[in-house]
Amino acid sequence: MERLAHFEKLIRLTTRWIAMIGLICLVGLTLATIADVLLRWLFSSPIAGVYDLYKLVIAVVVGSFFPVALIERHHISITFLGSAIGARINAWLNTFANFALLIFLVLLSWQLVLYVGEVRDTGETTWILQWSIAPWWGIATATIIFCVPVQLFVTIKDALAPPLQAGPGGHGTPTEIAD
Repeated sequence: MERLAHFEKLIRLTTRWIAMIGLICLVGLTLATIADVLLRWLFSSPIAGVYDLYKLVIAVVVGSFFPVALIERHHISITFLGSAIGARINAWLNTFANFALLIFLVLLSWQLVLYVGEVRDTGETTWILQWSIAPWWGIATATIIFCVPVQLFVTIKDALAPPLQAGPGGHGTPTEIAD
């Protein structure tokens, strides 16, 4: 179990760094947008290509937050049924949901890889800056591909964990299940 905890710590650190890079890109994009609006308003002279930049960077930004959301379980889940259906069934449903999300991420990764290959082969570029969009979508795709092993870890860890029973305040606590 110590090895599992060390591996989780490494995954959390990596996903947080990826999210931090995404946050920095988002702040940069925000500053560029503010500068564009101010220059348009004050001097009737917008910055050429800000919209192109936005189209490229936003996919990277959004993708950068997926891995940290998975490892820290910041996604929507329905937990109120846990105390009503029993800890064992709740644990099984949680494992099933984790596995379904894992399959979805594998399929999404596969389709994004196909898309990146398509835009690379067609040489698609942005309208004003004429930058290739393939590298940008490649980065976004890499973050989604990284979600697969992260979600696999979450699925395995949750499957190996003892079932949780709702405790005071609705939070789960480990419990023994008698057969």
